[in-house]
Amino acid sequence: MRYSNYRQPQERAPLNVVEEKNVVPDFKPCLVVPCYRHVEPLIRILPDLLHYGVKIIVVDDGNREPKASKLREQVALMNQVLVRHEINMGKGAAVFSGFKKARELGFTHVLQIDADGQHDLEDIPTFLSLGAQNPEKMINGTPVYDHSVPTCRRLGRYMTHLWVCVELGKCRIVDTMCGMRLYPLEQALGIMHSRHVGRRMDFDTDIFVRMYWSGVDFLEVPVNVKYSPGTCSNFRGFSDNLRISMMHTRLCMEKVFHYPAIRKRGYV
Repeated sequence: MRYSNYRQPQERAPLNVVEEKNVVPDFKPCLVVPCYRHVEPLIRILPDLLHYGVKIIVVDDGNREPKASKLREQVALMNQVLVRHEINMGKGAAVFSGFKKARELGFTHVLQIDADGQHDLEDIPTFLSLGAQNPEKMINGTPVYDHSVPTCRRLGRYMTHLWVCVELGKCRIVDTMCGMRLYPLEQALGIMHSRHVGRRMDFDTDIFVRMYWSGVDFLEVPVNVKYSPGTCSNFRGFSDNLRISMMHTRLCMEKVFHYPAIRKRGYV
C-alpha cells in the first residue's frame, strides 16, 4: 500500500491478528497515535487503521482550530478515543498521555504509530502477532527507506545508532528512532513514572534504552517508510538535535549505574 493513494476501505471484517496458538490470554493491544500538524494525513489513514480491529487512541497534541475540531469529529464518527492537549507538549508527552489513557481503558500493550502516514500500515499484523506471542518484549520497528528519504535524515540517524550501541552494550546497530513500536504497557509506564524520559523528539530512543536497561528485551520488524512530498516535519533541526545530544550524554553517564546488570545479561 502506498500512502499517496489511499482508498476508502471496502466493507470487511476486522483482522483477527492476535487469535493464534501460544498467545497469552490477557494480551489486549490498542493503537496510540500522537498527532501535531498532521491532521489531514491522519484522517486519511484512520479508515485503514480500523481494519485491524483494535481500539485507536488519538492524542491531539495542541492542534489549532479548525483542524482540532475536524480531528475530534472524525475520531468520534469512527467511535474511537481522543485525548486532547490544549497546547503542544511534544511527541513524548503525547505518547505518555496515550499510554495513561490506554491503561485506564484496560489495555495491556500499545502499538505506537506516527500520524504522518509514512509507515506501511500493512506491517501492523506482524507487530500484533509477535506481541501476542512475546508479551514481555518490545517489538521495535526498523525502518526500510526508499529513494524518497532525505539524505541528511538518513545520515543523521547513524550518529544516534552509534551512541545507542554504547548505551545498550550491543555491538550491532539498533534503530531506536522509528515511530512504530509495540510496548508492554505496565513496563513502559513504570519507566516513565520513575525516570526522566524525554518528552519531545528524544522520547523514542530514551524510552527504548531505559526499558532495555530495566530488563525488557526486544524483537525487530522491518517497516517500509515513505516520505510523502509536502508533508510537514515536526523535527526542529537545532533544538531537537541539541536535545538528543543532551539525552545521549545523560544516558552514557547513567550507564555506569546499569553496567553490572548489562554485563549479567551477557550483551556486551
